[in-house]
Amino acid sequence: MSKHIHQRNLDKPLILSANPAGVGAIDVENPEKPLNVLVGPLNLKPLDHIDLYWAEAAEPAATYDHPLDAPPTNGFVTLSVDSRSLASAPDPVPVSYRFSPFPGGTSEDSDASHIRVKLEAPGGIDTDPATPYENEALRPPQVQPSGVIVDPQGVRVIIAPYPHMSEGDRISVSWADQTLQHPALGAAELEREVVVPIPAQIVESVGNSSSLPVRYEIHDVVGNWSKRSPATEVVVSLGG
Repeated sequence: MSKHIHQRNLDKPLILSANPAGVGAIDVENPEKPLNVLVGPLNLKPLDHIDLYWAEAAEPAATYDHPLDAPPTNGFVTLSVDSRSLASAPDPVPVSYRFSPFPGGTSEDSDASHIRVKLEAPGGIDTDPATPYENEALRPPQVQPSGVIVDPQGVRVIIAPYPHMSEGDRISVSWADQTLQHPALGAAELEREVVVPIPAQIVESVGNSSSLPVRYEIHDVVGNWSKRSPATEVVVSLGG
């Protein structure tokens, strides 16, 4: 859309995604449910018109006309964007709107909100619906040292690269019932194995086991969840 210079732009729109950090898979899982965007406050009179623009599209993603029989109001309007029209983007996309008073008044543009759109969950699509909280598309973690763990020092969990691995992903590793949060992934860590050291105090506190389950899960920057990985079972036999 063309731009006009104004002393003050209208307030930014608010994208009502499930996660305030961005639009994720949950926002598009039902194609019949649109993504709502809140605009305003605006002084609305009958037949005033609003165009909502998403990303760089020339045509509006949603429109609104204040009803002819509605009273003037100063408030907010919810516009509905077809969720089937949304696409993932590597960078935040701009969302803005234009308010056109009736009849023939000067249009006003809003400032743009910039929101991340990532519709693919880390780890890819779960291949076994019979295990609703486990994602078999994720590889089980490797645990080093291999074999029986006899020393709490130097234990590491290695996570293979996974589909839709992205900057900002947060990996949680579970050592039996103890959970360790790995720092968010940086750009240099993508498409590489992720090594998560397990503190000795966690290994010691959980103690010995003939089949200790180790697994991981991932949350991305917009709240998409990978589900849990299949578990790797390890034998722990600490001395002393």
